[in-house]
Amino acid sequence: MIVTANARLSISVETTLNPLTNALEIKSLVLPIEFSDTITIDVFNTAFMDIVHYTNKALHVKEKRIIDEALLKMREQFGYKQNFSVKIHKNIPTGHGLGSGASDATAVVKAVAHLAKLKPTPEQYYNLAVKIGKDVPYFLVNKPAVYNLNKQEVTPIKFKHNPQVLLIIHPDIYEKENVVKDFLDYGESLQKPLEKVVELAESGSLRELGSVLFNDFSETIIKHTPALRTVLNDLKQLNVEAYGIAGTGTTIFALSDNRHLLRFISDKYRKQNYQTVMTKVIR
Repeated sequence: MIVTANARLSISVETTLNPLTNALEIKSLVLPIEFSDTITIDVFNTAFMDIVHYTNKALHVKEKRIIDEALLKMREQFGYKQNFSVKIHKNIPTGHGLGSGASDATAVVKAVAHLAKLKPTPEQYYNLAVKIGKDVPYFLVNKPAVYNLNKQEVTPIKFKHNPQVLLIIHPDIYEKENVVKDFLDYGESLQKPLEKVVELAESGSLRELGSVLFNDFSETIIKHTPALRTVLNDLKQLNVEAYGIAGTGTTIFALSDNRHLLRFISDKYRKQNYQTVMTKVIR
């Protein structure tokens, strides 16, 4: 069985420090995008255990633990006897804020359920996703939504736009755990409301939406990878409608109705050894 696992784009990120627990609470406005990995799942000899491997040389495969955990939790919950071979062809780079590990895990869980002839209820899927964590609850919904990471709650929105999407991916890897730790050490919340971003995502123009996008982690990420500021300034000078840093990674996104402009920018940064990807929002 062959399935795809798409990336997601966090276009605004709001942080709040819980005064009681001293934990950082994170809410994001998230868009699913067509950029995806390809996964082959086959029933394996029952004398073996589940095997997960990558068919191409991946830059960073720490995410394998997420998929191993998903298969383990799946077996614990449903008790099926089949074993599975999972082959992942990576397109989405790991560790760049695009959610590829959680997306792959979600796709594998759904494929195993189909092959093992299970029929999980939405509640069972959600409970399993919460046990796995790592944004898997978001990918069960896989729609434009506000995602509360701490509560693992997904609230879909009506995203009115249909822009071209450009990803400009810096080769540096900045682990999410380190981003959060560094933010707690020296970062500062921008104190902007995510509600305004949601309002313009649903009813404003793309340029109006771009004017209110924010990411509380941006300055922390730029301090780690200063070259990102140059890219952001370039996008501003080129009058791109909406852009920013995606989530907690070193990926910059640009949203525009001008495909030719994004192609020009893509070519420019590809020559500077960035990975660039043209894609679309999944609606």
